[in-house]
Amino acid sequence: GHLRGPAHGHLPGAAQVVDSREFPDGTILLKFREGEEVITAFTAYLESRKIHAGSFQAIGAVSECEIAYFDTKTRTYERRTLEGGWEILSLLGNVARVEGKAFVHAHGSFGDRNCDMKGGHVFRAVAEPTCEMTLRPLPGAVDRVLEESCGLKLWKL
Repeated sequence: GHLRGPAHGHLPGAAQVVDSREFPDGTILLKFREGEEVITAFTAYLESRKIHAGSFQAIGAVSECEIAYFDTKTRTYERRTLEGGWEILSLLGNVARVEGKAFVHAHGSFGDRNCDMKGGHVFRAVAEPTCEMTLRPLPGAVDRVLEESCGLKLWKL
């Protein structure tokens, strides 16, 4: 099957920053440790398990994150870094495959100490103290390919 490795515990190599537990229905809970960059560690975990399709949701907090707005007219991401403590109000997305490798597409909402919110496409998020994620992998793979009309790699279904 597409799910291999221990039912829970640590994976060797780059994915060792992730604690995980798998349930009989295939759902996987992931806990990212303080100081770990979530998108990079999650991508490494997915690649180590050859998970190339699915969805995820997460909560927790970050010490910093890089979010962006995609301008459809200029076809560019307008990036900004949020520093200091931010609650992860919602981190959602999907898992696919780009050029044979696992790819994470994440959007997030983050709240500051004044309960003000910022959000957008998530490029980076450094867990502090943790990020708790629910992953629902799907069998097989969904590929993303460049769609010339918008300049983005979109699902090929």
